[in-house]
Amino acid sequence: MNRFRRTLIVTTLLLLGGCAPAPAGTGAPVAGPAPAPTGATPAATAPGGAFNDTDVMFLQMMVTSHGQGLALVRLAPERAQREEVKILAAAIDVTQEAEQQTMRAWLRGWGRGTSADPDANAHADHGGLPVLGPEQLSTLSRNSGATFETDFLNLLIGHQHSAVELARMETKSGVHPEVRDLAQRIDLSRTAQIDQMLKMLRSAG
Repeated sequence: MNRFRRTLIVTTLLLLGGCAPAPAGTGAPVAGPAPAPTGATPAATAPGGAFNDTDVMFLQMMVTSHGQGLALVRLAPERAQREEVKILAAAIDVTQEAEQQTMRAWLRGWGRGTSADPDANAHADHGGLPVLGPEQLSTLSRNSGATFETDFLNLLIGHQHSAVELARMETKSGVHPEVRDLAQRIDLSRTAQIDQMLKMLRSAG
């Protein structure tokens, strides 16, 4: 990766992450990834304090969602044609990989599984389990250029919208402050990404 592109990816992460100023008048932090575990054992990285079933369910569902999202954005480098699409995908890759590692460590530290129950009925009360199926990824992987970008952006917008809904479930019903903080940052960052991708779709048309 050349220096110019690396700089653009870092800039995108900063704009969608925790280093940009909060929107005027909101007092809310702009979204950024949770810190990734750094050498400590998973149990040592688990945040202390009380947590409830919503905190656990949110982390499990978000780990699963992140895995699907990472599979999606990793199609972009070889198939997208616009540099801005590739840069956004690379920035999402970096952010969601770090978040996923952190969430898995938290769950392991709490003695809980690191993925959501695959039974869709188990998630009926909280919006269902987000699923980006292998068929969709397989179809997308056969496209390139403008066709790929249109389908990719539409799928990723829907995927990130599901992440926003999960995050809002957590901020409404979760109790653990660090998990709620992560959810708030996911809500803000994915909303910003959706706005950015909608602009990309409009500019392509």
